[in-house]
Amino acid sequence: MHDVDDKFKSRVSFTLLAIAALALAVFLIWIGRVIFLLLFASAIGAILLTTVSNWLHSRFKIKQGLALALFLCVTFAVTALVVWSQGPNIVQQFADLETDLPVAAHSLLTQMRSQQWGQWILRQSPGSEQISSGFSFALTRIGGIVVSSATILAGLVIVFSLSIYFSAEPEMYYNGIRRAVPEEYRGKMDACAASVAQILRWWVLAKLISMTLVGALISIGLWIVGVPLAGTLGIIAAVMTFIPNVGPLISVIPAALLALAISPTKGLLALLVFAIVFTIEGYVVTPLLERNIVRLPPALTLTMQLLLAAVAGPVGVALAAPVAAAILGILSVLLPKAPDVPVPTSKRVA
Repeated sequence: MHDVDDKFKSRVSFTLLAIAALALAVFLIWIGRVIFLLLFASAIGAILLTTVSNWLHSRFKIKQGLALALFLCVTFAVTALVVWSQGPNIVQQFADLETDLPVAAHSLLTQMRSQQWGQWILRQSPGSEQISSGFSFALTRIGGIVVSSATILAGLVIVFSLSIYFSAEPEMYYNGIRRAVPEEYRGKMDACAASVAQILRWWVLAKLISMTLVGALISIGLWIVGVPLAGTLGIIAAVMTFIPNVGPLISVIPAALLALAISPTKGLLALLVFAIVFTIEGYVVTPLLERNIVRLPPALTLTMQLLLAAVAGPVGVALAAPVAAAILGILSVLLPKAPDVPVPTSKRVA
């Protein structure tokens, strides 16, 4: 009887300790949720750097450490050259954007008030004066948000630094995590890690190609149309392409405002440029690239963006797509592949 009581007490104690440990882990994850997302972004960067160093290692028969150092040196040299030659011009364009956006917003509101259709839209809105004034104030902050990037720059520096550390010695960091997993589950963990790395590798490469193409085409198209600061707007469009669903919509706003401030015709032409470029990116480039990567269902990506936006804010929105890709990679290993079942449709009753 005494032994039974001791076993019961030990089980209760173990259960309470497990619950307390789980609650503490959830609490720490919640407190450091942004940090964990930055670590996840660093892991993505490490996967990209490792892919490049592995390619250089196999192509030129040099050590992986030397290949990584060579790639980083070339990257730093090219970045320094671009900053030295084009940095002042880029900074000046972003400063001009910060000044021109509020002017464009007020010009657009003035044009709306001078037109019957604009007056009708403002009259239909409850508290139109407050809405228009708030709209103007919000737009005056867009340039500041774009230019005041100290926090974003600090986060990028942290992510890039950690990516270098992770890619220099990936086995050491991975084996450290692996030791915390029970031995019987390590094989499954290795399979999940390999699947996630493969999916994220192709996802990042495809996304970089899409971003480069979108930025170049938007810059060229806006320059042809005659929209000012076309290069800066192209950079914004390229960066925002990293964020599915939300990013392209955000990138349209400053270009449309600057173009509409000149004339409605230029505004329509600017919108047409964005529509054509993102149509090419969505229906031509991405399907070709997705032959080698997992296709992320748009509904899943949007759901993950909403969830992570509530949890971690803008950082969560930016990393929602790779998080969804990683989850799909894990599920592809843990869940057996089931045969596709056709979706039942309602039959027409004669």
